[in-house]
Amino acid sequence: MDDQQAIERYRYMLRTAPPEDIERAHEEAFEQLTPEQRGVVLKALAKEVPGSEAAASDDPRSLARMATRAEMRQPGTMERTFGGMQGPGLGGMFLSTLAGAFVGSAIADAFFDNDPGTDAGASDDSSTEGERR
Repeated sequence: MDDQQAIERYRYMLRTAPPEDIERAHEEAFEQLTPEQRGVVLKALAKEVPGSEAAASDDPRSLARMATRAEMRQPGTMERTFGGMQGPGLGGMFLSTLAGAFVGSAIADAFFDNDPGTDAGASDDSSTEGERR
């Protein structure tokens, strides 16, 4: 999956998945980040949420709660905040890094496997091979 596909799946899941699944997928994604990257997420998101909802630490669970609430309150927050972010230790476009970790989470895997509105298995030739005539 390339960066653009990961971002598209991230957008789709943010629009359609239950908030608790989004929060768990964010938590798994944030666990994949380095402490420096989690610090970047904390600082950037703290500017986007009311002070009472800003996470006190950069642990994955706190960041996930803050990210999910921000996204539910104002859809597109994550993409606006991280879409063009680059810098040392961020590896190019930070949104690609975050989206890739998010859609690679076990929660996202289960979501896409069970959602008939996605093409989760479209590129997997083995799943349709027996159906071809």
